[in-house]
Amino acid sequence: MSAARTKLAGLVNTVATHAKSVTNVAEKQITTRYSKMMEANKEYVVEDQAKASKLFKQWYYTNMSRIPDNITMVQKEAAELRQTLSKGTHLHVTEVGTLAFFAAEVYAWFVVGEIIGRGGSLVDYDVSA
Repeated sequence: MSAARTKLAGLVNTVATHAKSVTNVAEKQITTRYSKMMEANKEYVVEDQAKASKLFKQWYYTNMSRIPDNITMVQKEAAELRQTLSKGTHLHVTEVGTLAFFAAEVYAWFVVGEIIGRGGSLVDYDVSA
């Protein structure tokens, strides 16, 4: 029994030695890559703490300012679709296929959301809680 323990202890030491060497190599590679990345992108690093604290708000409100443009674009596309459908002209097969694929994708994401909402269940909701 002690021979088995000795063999197991030797195996554990070998694995630990290999793990340490792999960790050292990985650490060197990661450190080198990080240093290269930071050196290549140093122009984007904000040193001033006051400016750095404003960055999230600037990003947030910059994206919020784009909402009216997006709404206008959606309204324009909806008007074009209504105009195309109201003319009574026939849609091309590619347009019908694109619309059908989009509708199927929207439905698929709805189904995925429902499954996630059920906690992964495909059948019904768990209402026991």
